[in-house]
Amino acid sequence: MPTCLASSSGLLRSAVHPHSSYTRELVRHAARNVAGSRRTRPGVRRAALSTSTGALPGKHEEQRTHTLTILHKTSALIPRILPSSRRSPDGPSLHESLQFWEDVLGQVHEDLSLSPEQKDKARVRVVVYGVDEHSGVSDLVTALLEDPFVSEEQKRTLRSRWESQPEGSRFVKVQYGTSPGSEGDIVHIQSSWLQHFGVPLELSEYRPSFASESAKALYTADVPIILCDPTSTPLPSILPVSPEPLPMTRKHTILAISVPSPTQPAASAQVSQIKALAAQEGLRVVPVDPARALHGLEQLSGGPATPISVQRYQDDVTGSNVASVTQAVKAILSGAISNDTGLTESSRVVAVHIQTGRALVQDALTTCRAVLRHAELEADTVLTGTSSLRGQMEEAKAKVHLEVFGSPEKNDDEIAKAVGEARKHVKVTMDTLQWYKLFWRVDDIREVVTAAVDRAWCRDLERKLVFHAGRLAALQSSFKDSTAALCRSFPPSSPYHSPVLHNTLERIISSPSYPLTAGVLTAPLRSRQSQLGFPTERLHVSAQRAVITMSGSVLGGFSVAWAGWASELGLMGGLINVGMGVETAVGVGMLGAVLGVRWAVGRWDKARKRWWKDWDRIGEGLERDLKATLTRAMEQHVTLVPETACSGLEKIVTKRMAEVQELKGEVRTLEAELSVPTPSSAPQ
Repeated sequence: MPTCLASSSGLLRSAVHPHSSYTRELVRHAARNVAGSRRTRPGVRRAALSTSTGALPGKHEEQRTHTLTILHKTSALIPRILPSSRRSPDGPSLHESLQFWEDVLGQVHEDLSLSPEQKDKARVRVVVYGVDEHSGVSDLVTALLEDPFVSEEQKRTLRSRWESQPEGSRFVKVQYGTSPGSEGDIVHIQSSWLQHFGVPLELSEYRPSFASESAKALYTADVPIILCDPTSTPLPSILPVSPEPLPMTRKHTILAISVPSPTQPAASAQVSQIKALAAQEGLRVVPVDPARALHGLEQLSGGPATPISVQRYQDDVTGSNVASVTQAVKAILSGAISNDTGLTESSRVVAVHIQTGRALVQDALTTCRAVLRHAELEADTVLTGTSSLRGQMEEAKAKVHLEVFGSPEKNDDEIAKAVGEARKHVKVTMDTLQWYKLFWRVDDIREVVTAAVDRAWCRDLERKLVFHAGRLAALQSSFKDSTAALCRSFPPSSPYHSPVLHNTLERIISSPSYPLTAGVLTAPLRSRQSQLGFPTERLHVSAQRAVITMSGSVLGGFSVAWAGWASELGLMGGLINVGMGVETAVGVGMLGAVLGVRWAVGRWDKARKRWWKDWDRIGEGLERDLKATLTRAMEQHVTLVPETACSGLEKIVTKRMAEVQELKGEVRTLEAELSVPTPSSAPQ
């Protein structure tokens, strides 16, 4: 028979009416078992009283001290890792918040720092929680705690335990007591299950709730039992990632699955699948049928016990597999007290609390590791976003020169074509400035050349640059929007939500020099055209000198010829005498005039060639200036905001990853300390 029946059969003598020989034999057998159990209890009590209650044995005291030391280190570490609170529904979950773990670890510290008086009142905490209203958690608690042959008053007290609680209460606590009744939120009943494990035990039943109170109770329980009905709550919704407040990753957790036939092979196969789905390797999964266990108990409540009712009770209780929950609880508690038979009950409770405390410290460190891993993934996400944005910027920079200026390899160089076309138009004007036309156009050279340059200087290229300036302004706006979207993707709680970076970006955007106008790209055209002013002025001066030289040469030649004639004719009283004949004087004069004109024409041709060399130099400089200006416009206008944002975010990532690596090292150190057994607890 199941434990709950065997251990509670001391009440058979008053509850069963022996109407048959089989029933009388059943009663006598149960009575002998009870008598034997009663004879053993005084010895246990005497052994307990013979041990000092003021201090723990050396082994457990060292374990307690070691656990408290790691607990203090962990409590000092978690504020540097866990978020301080749940700021929003999209923020960190409850079991990853700092306040939650401070409460949990505070409870651990309280359990391990009890005074002698408090130790005598301490109890092992078993918390039973139903995932939803249809899980049957009330039936499971009743099936565990109700003895089949207790008085009706005991049964009523147990089954009406929620009626004695205030309206809106989320939990009820059950403790052992010979006199049934309730005291505050505690219900006292006479249940053999509460005395089955050799330690004072308190069972708490919690209604389904997302309150932090339920989560804290489940996490700080020495044995949390979670009941789930897969028909109302699919298992994938709680495994491997469990919602609040289920501690599925918590060590010593028991997951009870409500199934119709828990003892059948199909249930065992389902348990194997559930264990494979769970993230916690040591998760104890137990298939149960609380309704069937409750039905079995009701077989003995309707009247006198008969062999048929007892057999039905046994079949239902055995088929419900509720005893496996008891075995799982015993296995968990035995891990702390199995080898310490001489401990007092209070020392056993502390030993269980030590085991729970170490499990909770490990769970806190596991949570820290998960938060740090999330921080790494968040950093990877940020770097992915910045890399994507940088990729778009580099692609735009690589394409913009070909789109604006064309490809020289394909004879599609827009700058060379524009300068060549301008040269053709200006050359027409320059060709009209022959030397013989200088005499009546010498004062208009500067204006004529300047006007020709103004008409022909890269007008088509200027219009194209204005068009591309509009395209780049749109690209600038697109990059600005992409940057804003990237920055907005971080919630206010994120470390990558930087008000300083946002202020820097806003300052850049509001700067007068930030907008990309057409003048930014066409500025080199104006500056290079203005550089033609000096060569044009010099050409104008050269034209004036050529005219003066030619005029002087012609005038000088005529003067020599006239002097020869004057000397020959004796004009001016013989004052003019060139010392040569008329023919010679005329020849010398004409030769001088021709040579002077020829020299002046050569100087004018050289001046024009020098002007064209300046034109070519300025044209080559224009190509360099336009390309440099386009590159500068991309860096200082189009991609300035995303580049600043990417650089700022990458600096934050670098700093944060250094902090994460440091914290991961501290977590590993504490995990190593926790996994090392104390000298007294090491295997001999």
